[in-house]
Amino acid sequence: MNLSDETKHDIRLGLFCLPVMIVISVTGFLTGHVPAASIAASGAMTLGFGANKSWGGSAFVMMLITTLGLMLSAWMGSMAGNVVPLYIAGALLYTGLYVMMANIDSSAWWMIQQWAIAYLISGYYADNAGQDLARAGMIGLGSMIQMIFLALVYQHTRFRMKDLNPRTWFTFLERNAAPYRYKLHLQWSVMTGVIAMCAVLSTVRFFHMPNGYWAGMTLLLCLRNNYQDTFGRARSRVAGTLLGGATAALMIMYYQQPWFLVTAFIVTGFISFTLSYSLISKCYWLFSAFITMMVVFMISSFTTPEAGIAAHRVEATLLGGFFAIAAFLITRWVTHREV
Repeated sequence: MNLSDETKHDIRLGLFCLPVMIVISVTGFLTGHVPAASIAASGAMTLGFGANKSWGGSAFVMMLITTLGLMLSAWMGSMAGNVVPLYIAGALLYTGLYVMMANIDSSAWWMIQQWAIAYLISGYYADNAGQDLARAGMIGLGSMIQMIFLALVYQHTRFRMKDLNPRTWFTFLERNAAPYRYKLHLQWSVMTGVIAMCAVLSTVRFFHMPNGYWAGMTLLLCLRNNYQDTFGRARSRVAGTLLGGATAALMIMYYQQPWFLVTAFIVTGFISFTLSYSLISKCYWLFSAFITMMVVFMISSFTTPEAGIAAHRVEATLLGGFFAIAAFLITRWVTHREV
């Protein structure tokens, strides 16, 4: 089978994103700090999914700002998690900014998406101030290690030495972020997106859904620029999550050995990274299936293996997908036009 240059690039980049996650996971097992390793691995995983992106022509600045935003968002989510109204208010703020940025800058849009996801997840692991700060620090550590590794070993990520000079950062931010002030504006899609997030999180809290943050994540990931894209993304994500969740649950029922779970996590992680670059728009359902399997195997390898984790993800995905479609249907109805 002849692979295109683009596909070969994706496979190579996916392979380069794995070593840091493997080292972090193994270190956690050997030192007995498994929970901390899982948090750091999640930061490295996020940077891996953004390894092919750049902002203002710089991959380094893109990853650095993403990392700083992840740390801040994780800390804010953990701090707000014990106060439900405050946690939901923060999620609504992230959602509104995320939807506003959709038609302005795809790189900034992706960064805000990752920050929002970090906020949503961290809110479910709220603890004391020290633990909340430590969680943000571990996410930042994993992200930083991934960023440095990619800068050192992968020459095609467009890292430039001048990007390392802090004196140029303010000039860079002013040049690339200043135009946003003239483009950001309130639209019906922003309002319906915020309302949908409020409805999702309120439903999750009311029914005490385990791992309910997945519903908010699904909503963000499914909200696109028009109805057809939103409906297609929601449909593909639900189908992929059902397939991946069922497959992972069956495998965990019969194979709960740590070596199998870690190996499955690594393999599905590599496939997820590879599919997340240029191929994601062509086979989003397949990407959703493998990323579901990756998350289930990752959680199971760091905690007690449970097939129920997959079921929780399916429930939350259905809920988030439903509200994403509802948000765009309401937008189209209110504005009396195709969106």
